[in-house]
Amino acid sequence: MKLKWWLLLGLFGGPLVAYLIKQVPGSTYIVLDQTAIEFQNNFAIALLILAGLGLWLLWLLVRYILRTSNLTVGWFGDRGLRKAQQNTIDGMIALAEGHWKTAEKLLTKGAQIDDTKLINYLAAARAAQEQNLDKNRDDYLKAAAQAQPEAQIAVGLTQAQLQLQHKQYEQALATLNHLRSMSPHHPYVLKLLNQLFNRLQDWQQVIELCPKLRKNRVLSSEQLDANEINAWLKQLEKENALSGFDAAQQVWKSSPKIFTASSEAQLNFAKILAEHQQQELLESHIKNSMKQSWQDELAQLFGDIHSEQPAKTLASAEQWLKQKPQNVSLLTALGKLSLQAQLWGKSKSYLEQSIQLKPSAEAYFYLAQAFEQLGHPINAQEQYQSGLLHQVQPKQQYDLLADLTQNYNR
Repeated sequence: MKLKWWLLLGLFGGPLVAYLIKQVPGSTYIVLDQTAIEFQNNFAIALLILAGLGLWLLWLLVRYILRTSNLTVGWFGDRGLRKAQQNTIDGMIALAEGHWKTAEKLLTKGAQIDDTKLINYLAAARAAQEQNLDKNRDDYLKAAAQAQPEAQIAVGLTQAQLQLQHKQYEQALATLNHLRSMSPHHPYVLKLLNQLFNRLQDWQQVIELCPKLRKNRVLSSEQLDANEINAWLKQLEKENALSGFDAAQQVWKSSPKIFTASSEAQLNFAKILAEHQQQELLESHIKNSMKQSWQDELAQLFGDIHSEQPAKTLASAEQWLKQKPQNVSLLTALGKLSLQAQLWGKSKSYLEQSIQLKPSAEAYFYLAQAFEQLGHPINAQEQYQSGLLHQVQPKQQYDLLADLTQNYNR
């Protein structure tokens, strides 16, 4: 709009101004040293007007050039930004597709943008890790920490994850301990520590960490229970193997109810008691455990108890028949306990029931002993043979006498 008015002004005002200038009388002299130059006043005025108009046009040109240069610089700057952004996107795609070398190259190129340097360097560290380039990985992690100092936890967690992945357990422990000093209740720091201690089989550390895992709800309730039970179980087995029964018993006594109430823990402690011939403790332990949940393996262990009062032990086991009248493990255990109590007929009855439900070499063996005590050696030999056949389970049986007769007739 301004240009339009200026054109109209020049079109209609120009001739008028020219006419007025032409009417100006007189001359103007310019003296240089001893030389004088004469100008008509109207010419001098026109020259000055043209000079002013020229300067004005020059100023407009300079303004236009400056404005255009700013746009050019901005365009080149935006182009560099777009290029870096595209490198970041392509790098993340390459990382997801498993093209580690390409991803590392693109992500480091895309790290020119201040806002995404942290993400670029962390992702580049993962790409380097997959190529077993630990030095590059550590350099990228260092660059990430320098790019965004307030993101030390994020950088440290990435570093710990990568160290765990490469089984660099000592370095991972140092990293996680440092992070824990910075943020003692950080859920993911605690979770990684739990993973690390499990891999190191440092069960005491896992046990000490369990209350913090629960308080900060690091895992689900089921996962927390399984993690704690497993840690106590491994610690129980470790102390039993290294230090013997007293140490194992101390672990059992100091363990929480969530552990002692679990079926797996009850069975494993029963096996430790049986291993160390703790007959009275074993009998009491199995009775208490059976009140919570039935386990066939506990019934089998109960049948092997050498009690000073076998009839009383047998009577305790017979109480379970009300709930498990056709349980093979219980019937076999009752047959064995009846033998200890010298109740040969009762032993025979229990063992025959067990074999009828599910034959086993063990039941045949103890049934043979019952027949021996009852004065039936032939029956005993038959049971021994049945037990042997059941144990060996031959694919083909040979009749030696028939083979000899057949060969003789030939």
